[in-house]
Amino acid sequence: MRVDPDILNRAASIENQRGRLQAGFENADSLSSALRKHAILMSVRDSNAIEGIGTTSERMAGLISGSIRPKGHDENEIVGYGNALRYIHENYSNIEITKEGILAIYGILMERSERNEIGFKKRDNVIVDRAPDGTVSNIYPTVPAEETEYCVEQLVGAFWEARDDFEINSLLLIPCFVMDFLRIHPFSDGNGRMSRLLTTLLLYQEGYDVCRYVSMESKINSSKGDYYRALEESQIGWFENKCDYGPFIHYFLGELFLCYRDLNRLAGEELGRKKKSNGLEMFLRLTSMPVSKKDLVTMFPEISQITIERTLGRMCASGDIEMVGSGRSARYVSKR
Repeated sequence: MRVDPDILNRAASIENQRGRLQAGFENADSLSSALRKHAILMSVRDSNAIEGIGTTSERMAGLISGSIRPKGHDENEIVGYGNALRYIHENYSNIEITKEGILAIYGILMERSERNEIGFKKRDNVIVDRAPDGTVSNIYPTVPAEETEYCVEQLVGAFWEARDDFEINSLLLIPCFVMDFLRIHPFSDGNGRMSRLLTTLLLYQEGYDVCRYVSMESKINSSKGDYYRALEESQIGWFENKCDYGPFIHYFLGELFLCYRDLNRLAGEELGRKKKSNGLEMFLRLTSMPVSKKDLVTMFPEISQITIERTLGRMCASGDIEMVGSGRSARYVSKR
């Protein structure tokens, strides 16, 4: 494809933001820790929310931190996504973009799901758009089940062939890979969530680690209309090898730039306080999900329970956070 100047300008802007990020995060370990914990919470919540999977805000943080056990289908799906996301965060440099690597991530994602079906899809499937009242508005074909494994192998091979071409900007290959993956739709369930996990993995491997600190899934969830429109426009003619990746690349780069912009703003605000960053306080100022004292003890094992209690009391008194509920059911949430 011919890359238009606007796409190249967006890619250059992201490179500039990435450089500023690296400079701004020097000597900000506690800030990084708080942002990482917050990003995992938001990513797990919003990637599942895109697919209509959710639970109460009071239980979400406990599920992700591991302080409570999942109940029912949705909560098991949430825990599966959290496990797969942590696997990528911790092992991205050792995960290979291969058929086997993709299947390994899918196995972790679906390990707790009642819909878990090992390997690629065994039956043909389609992508369905539904109106709010449940009626079907559009049906999009996907690769037949019998051709799925071959097409995934072709996708991986095409990606590496392009990735090894130094004249191609590797950042632009990520949305192309994701779009092709979604059109193949290789699994019986979980394809959308897998596409977002693979997005995180590919960003990491190309050196764009903003997804460690800011949730790309949250950006997608807040712009779902644009996300689906860009996918639909780009996938026209895909089966005839006549599709235009441009609209989806535009969308992807735009949301990625917003992630970097938000991260630079957060880093600047915290470092501008002219005192050593406190990770627990930073997290509590960020979180839009109610968290319990037990959640915080699990998430910040390096901080004593007494210090956590004092921090909660001080921040409630200052108006930075508020307590919802009382006693053992008490939760804390940012007032920003």
